[in-house]
Amino acid sequence: MQHHFRMEDGVIHVYASESDTVELFPVASSTTFFTDMHHLLKVTSAGNVRSACYHRLRFLEEKFRLHLLVNADREFLAQKSAPHRDFYNIRKVDTHVHHSACMNQKHLLSFIKSKLKKEPDEVVIFRDGKYMTLKEVFESLDLSGYDLNVDLLDVHADKSTFHRFDKFNLKYNPCGQSRLREIFLKHDNLIQGRFLAEVTKQVLSDLETSKYLVDVYR
Repeated sequence: MQHHFRMEDGVIHVYASESDTVELFPVASSTTFFTDMHHLLKVTSAGNVRSACYHRLRFLEEKFRLHLLVNADREFLAQKSAPHRDFYNIRKVDTHVHHSACMNQKHLLSFIKSKLKKEPDEVVIFRDGKYMTLKEVFESLDLSGYDLNVDLLDVHADKSTFHRFDKFNLKYNPCGQSRLREIFLKHDNLIQGRFLAEVTKQVLSDLETSKYLVDVYR
């Protein structure tokens, strides 16, 4: 069935055909949305609301800890009794995954090492008035493929990034270096995003062979 999509005041409306005037999926107007959003922001910024929410969250956290103390062993036995099921063969969905973070840290590390070994003379960046090869970039950072490990890469978003987008964004810089981000995790660079495209293909290939993992990319 064909549908007709029409943008009206910044909101997409769906109609059965171009001549139809009745929406198939009625949605609020942008004015209503922003009015409601500002009301919510006003409520959440109120001091007494924040205090109530904080105490409620603390209460729920302590309640969960109590649940663990009482029922953890019982749940563990129940998990063991379930045939052919563990963490690795239950279906998992990763949602809202950023493209530049679609690979895990071990995969990115292996990819960087592979490129450093196979394509060290590839010209990858223009910095400080000159073109630099991949090998020269790592030499300028005083790094080698042998030095690299997951801890040095430091791209894992841990609890220190919670509510801290400044720290979260820094995790996109492998080894804390913006030039490595530009080379490996950006599409608008000197090599036109070839490295990012290649590692993305590898990730998608892994997902195709994986029976239990599904990703939703933003």
